[in-house]
Amino acid sequence: MVFLTLDDLDNFFRRYAKQQGFGIVKAGGAYKQEKGKTLNERRNCTWKCESGGKPDARIRASSRLLNGVSGKGVKMANRKTKKVGCPVMLHAKVTKDGKWQIRNVVLQHQNHEPVPSISKYISMFHREDLNAVRRRLFQHHDEGVSVPQIHSALAAERNGVENFPVSERQLRNVVDKEKRLKMMEGDANAMAAYFHRMSTDNQNFFHLHRLDDDERLKDVMWVDARSRAAYIEFGDVVCFDSTYLTNRYLLPFANFVGVNHHGQSVLLGCALISHEDAETFEWVFTNWISCMGGKAPSGILTDQDAAMKKAIAKVMPNTRHRWCLWHILNKLPLKLGGYDKYEEIKQALLRAIYDSYTVEEFENSWNEAIDAYNLGENAWDEEYTKG
Repeated sequence: MVFLTLDDLDNFFRRYAKQQGFGIVKAGGAYKQEKGKTLNERRNCTWKCESGGKPDARIRASSRLLNGVSGKGVKMANRKTKKVGCPVMLHAKVTKDGKWQIRNVVLQHQNHEPVPSISKYISMFHREDLNAVRRRLFQHHDEGVSVPQIHSALAAERNGVENFPVSERQLRNVVDKEKRLKMMEGDANAMAAYFHRMSTDNQNFFHLHRLDDDERLKDVMWVDARSRAAYIEFGDVVCFDSTYLTNRYLLPFANFVGVNHHGQSVLLGCALISHEDAETFEWVFTNWISCMGGKAPSGILTDQDAAMKKAIAKVMPNTRHRWCLWHILNKLPLKLGGYDKYEEIKQALLRAIYDSYTVEEFENSWNEAIDAYNLGENAWDEEYTKG
């Protein structure tokens, strides 16, 4: 089998593993080399069942990690492990034309039995399921919807609680953890001091923050002088992305990005936001445009966020708003992965997207793919393709 990209192959094997009921890990791979230098581009990759390999010889005792305790007469502590020497693996290499080809595969498990019904309890898939609903959880919770109601609504979309891998308690734990800005006083002061130094060095450095009702730091945005200058030349169309989460505080990091005359990404502004609701986005957009001299971009690309859409319509009524293609394509496996000819369908849709030079050509190619694979009843594509 041949795949266009490493991500396509990785997603394919992940879907297979989830259907079969076992976890996988990337066990190794090599990178391309050129003139004695290693490039940041893989030339092969190996995936293995998470139950492959031998149990770790290290043990934990009395809260201390003991290494290499394996001498004669030493009694080893009992400890559970997933490692049972399962040989399941998949190895793939890059072909001359840049595609990924499966070169070796072993699918017969040993020493354990995968169970499809427990896939939702496997850590790698459990994290994916929880991350997939995190943003919607906070959006609904910020609107005043209770956690039980949110859980029921999300479960209903999966045809029942039994098909929804995230429990109400897990959603509640996520809500209890975050969504207020958890910045310690020292961190806030350090950020303020940094912004002050930047403003002292260059008066064109812009920064702004606001506090919550308890006088704690709530939202922060900043734009450096280089970004403000770049916006004058390359601010016609920008991309606004708030899908990043900072590791320590789990706060959405949002950024404005444009493209310069070399086809390179240009950073046009950043923000740390406490909530992903319409009011917060309005605050970010309003102050960002004010920083840029009151000039709104001609077009803006975002993900499919209702609060973001509402804020853009209010703050930038004359700006053309479109959804980011990357986010749309990421939904292909979810929306169409159940079709037997999923890979063929995907390639047909990608050809329509990337090989069309006019609106008419795109619409004809897209509709041909929809008709060819009888996707007319799957109405998910209408919201993406309508003008």
